[in-house]
Amino acid sequence: MSEIRSARPPADFTEVRHWILDSVDGLAKLRGSLFRELTGTPYLGSSSLDEIPEKMVLVTSELATNALRHGKPPTIVTLMVNGDEHLLDVADHDTSSVPALAEEREPGEGGFGLMLAQQLALDVGWYVSETTKHIWARFSPAHATPEGRPGASAEIPQT
Repeated sequence: MSEIRSARPPADFTEVRHWILDSVDGLAKLRGSLFRELTGTPYLGSSSLDEIPEKMVLVTSELATNALRHGKPPTIVTLMVNGDEHLLDVADHDTSSVPALAEEREPGEGGFGLMLAQQLALDVGWYVSETTKHIWARFSPAHATPEGRPGASAEIPQT
């Protein structure tokens, strides 16, 4: 399996909010709360990925699901900001495993969350602290459209 880049995120971001999840049951509430934090409006579950908030909600949901399924609880999701850029950090307490990109899977078999994050975010990386493993994704309005990111799709892939 391929790995994602091991690197700490840029240090100039300020925390806006964080969420703590113990199970996948909290994912719907996380998606709604994150979208409201970003836009001030309720999340309606749009299937269009033309805007940064929708991309961030999808990537956050994928990364948090991975942490809940493959990591050790609790999962901590942190939203940070620097000017008009946002950074999402998803942490779990399994410091021994390395995040890996899915390979040779058919659509619908799962395992594409990290690849999706790489397509929709400006930058993605991971690192380990003393007690937690972090996977982060950075978003910028300059890369809000598919034209801004080669290979990015404006629609959620159908499985």
